[in-house]
Amino acid sequence: MNFTEKKNEFFDRLGENCYMVLATTHNDYPLASMMTCVVFDGAIWMQTDKKFPKYDQIKNNSQVALCKGPVQIEGKALLCGHPLDEGNEKFAEMLKKYYPDSYEMYSKVETEVVIKIIPEKAIDWLYEKGDSCIYHLDFVNEKVDVQIYKNSK
Repeated sequence: MNFTEKKNEFFDRLGENCYMVLATTHNDYPLASMMTCVVFDGAIWMQTDKKFPKYDQIKNNSQVALCKGPVQIEGKALLCGHPLDEGNEKFAEMLKKYYPDSYEMYSKVETEVVIKIIPEKAIDWLYEKGDSCIYHLDFVNEKVDVQIYKNSK
């Protein structure tokens, strides 16, 4: 199975915009937050306020997880500056296109920061020919494995 093809299919199914749950943790304090996301350049992008606990957690532990329906992603979070900073133009453009209210309400707030999630691993459940196929994508080593889950058939 070709990793590049599976990776492209994976990002195509996520789409250019979606809501995902972001899980962060630091000092045994887990936090899950619903986030407005845009997807481009092989990463998932979002923004938050520096005043929120998830920002401090990411500063202290960049390993995060995301979930959208049957998709689970583990990755590294990078803090990329203010949404309107140079270098964040594509993020701001996409946020404005897909979530104009969020863009207007939050992107100009001085304490906002862009978060870029670089996927390292993903689990993607697909239902094919009556079976559950669990695709394990390893973005670091560019490998994909599939596990067939027969639902006790």
